Amino acid sequence: MKKSLHRGGWDALNLYATTAGAYLGWAYFPGLPDARQYLDGIVVDWESMPGASSRYATRYDLGHTATHEVGHWIHLHHVFNGACNNWGDYVDDTPPQRIATRGCPIGQDSCAEPGIDSIHNYMDYSYDSCYNQFTKGQAARMQDAWLHYRATG
Repeated sequence: MKKSLHRGGWDALNLYATTAGAYLGWAYFPGLPDARQYLDGIVVDWESMPGASSRYATRYDLGHTATHEVGHWIHLHHVFNGACNNWGDYVDDTPPQRIATRGCPIGQDSCAEPGIDSIHNYMDYSYDSCYNQFTKGQAARMQDAWLHYRATG
């Protein structure tokens, strides 16, 4: 599908809404070899989009799967990447998080290090109604990734 539909260069975000099967969506990080450029873009299950009559109703139906996948497309990792290790998601202002969030458990704290889990962060697995933020550090990482990988067209 991507090979025939992909348009534009590295700076073009191709979004494919389809039946994604076992996943709500997926994306490749930037930096694919030029010969694989057709893989670039994000895929989301159409039922995770606003207005869809959905098996995800009340959990993942506000379109934030697309926001999450764009985060990967612009080089963000999950906030639970690395569990409680200091390197985590390679962003200094997201606290370490051992596990992916399910639901919207206010106050969840899965690591001994300071800071509660980032359940409101788009790069977690919370319900769509819980998401509302990227951090300043994530914004800086996205800007750096845009300049390094994407702005070249």
